[in-house]
Amino acid sequence: MSLADRMIRLAWAVGGEDVAERVLRAHWRLLPSDDPAGRALRGRLVEVLAHEVPGRWDAIRQAVLADELTLLDDAERAAPSRATVLAIIRALPVGSSS
Repeated sequence: MSLADRMIRLAWAVGGEDVAERVLRAHWRLLPSDDPAGRALRGRLVEVLAHEVPGRWDAIRQAVLADELTLLDDAERAAPSRATVLAIIRALPVGSSS
C-alpha cells in the first residue's frame, strides 16, 4: 500500500470523507528523505486530526495502529518480535479522549 493510500485511510477512518479531504489538502507535505515509512507525516496528520475531530482520540490511535501493522512484513505480522511490538507501542500517539 502506498504512503498516500495509507494516509488517506488514516484520515478517513478518524473523520470521514470531509475531514480527510480538508486535512490532507491543507497538511500534506513532502517527506523528509530519512523517513521513508512516512511516520513524520503521519505524526503531523495525527496532530491536526486531534484538533479537527476532538473526542475521536480512540479512533486516531486505532488508525495509527492499523497503519503500523501495514508496515510489517508477513513474518513480522505472524510472529512479531519483542522489538517490533515495542516499536508499535512507541508509535501510538499519547493522549486521551477526555
